[in-house]
Formats: sequence, structure tokens, C-alpha cells
Amino acid sequence: MATETRKIRCITCGKEKATSKCSGCLEDFCFNHLAEHRQQLGKQFDELENKRNLFRQALSEQTTNPQNHSLIQQINKWEKDSMNKIRQTADEARELLLKHADEHINKVEIKLIKLTEKLKEIREENDFNEIDLNELKQKLEELEELSKQSNISIQQDSSSFIKKISVINFSRKYFIYINKKIDLSKRR
Repeated sequence: MATETRKIRCITCGKEKATSKCSGCLEDFCFNHLAEHRQQLGKQFDELENKRNLFRQALSEQTTNPQNHSLIQQINKWEKDSMNKIRQTADEARELLLKHADEHINKVEIKLIKLTEKLKEIREENDFNEIDLNELKQKLEELEELSKQSNISIQQDSSSFIKKISVINFSRKYFIYINKKIDLSKRR
């Protein structure tokens, strides 16, 4: 009596044929489709190697050109933006100072013009005494003092005008935590 051999269906074509089981996916393939399956696995392996090569190249570029690292570029941008903010603020402060200084000088000049006119008038009239002379001296001294003084000053704010940048190494903190944990377990 002949024994009937039972054939298994190929996962790809669905036909009952002599098959081999793939030890990776555990699927049954006929001999034709087993070769195709191995070919597909080979392509996937090639893609994996290519991806690894590209990663190796990118890692090598980070080593040879650390200035191209995205975080270095981020720090460079922060530096440039901060310097631009400082330069812009300094320009605005200078402009404001010069504007107020001009206004102050104009006020002093107007008072000086009035004093000059009064001196001319008194000189033309030749009508003055010690009291007039002392008053005129006092007004001139006041103008001289007023020109030296200014209601303008420079004040620096102690709060940070530019956002501080920090570099944080998360993995380092993690390892410190692990080390502390290990140290605690040694003490017990």
C-alpha cells in the first residue's frame, strides 16, 4: 500500500508543492519562490548595508567637521542673534542719548542767548552796578553748571536681556544618577 505524501502550500503562489520552510519567517515556499524570497532578503540586506554606510559617512563628517554639527550651528546662530540685539540696542541708546543731549544743549543755548542780549543791552546803556554784575555772574555760573549737568544717565538692567544658552548632556546626568545609585547600594 502506497502512503500518500501530503504536500504543503507555498505561501507565495498558494500551490501545493514540495516546499522548504524559511528558518527566519517560518513560512513555507516552493523551490522557485524560495529563491525569490532569498533574493528579497538579499536586497533588504544590501539596503541595510547601504544605510549603515551612509550613517558611517555622516558620523565621520561630524568628526572631521565638528563646526557643521547642527547644535554648533544653533550656538553660532544664538551668538549672531545676540550680537545683533546688543548692537541694535546700543545704536538705539546712542541715538536717544544724542537726541536728549541736543535738546539739553539747545535749552542752555537759548538761556545763553538771552543772557548775551541782556549783557549787550546793559553794555549799550552803560547802566550797571555791583548788584547787576553779581546777578549776571550768578546767571552765567548757573548756565555753566547747567551745561555740565544732565538729567540723563546710563543704567544697566541686572535682569538678562539676552537669553542665556546652555549645553545639557542628558546621558551624563543619567550616568551620574546611576553612579549615585550604585554608591548607595555599596553602603548597605
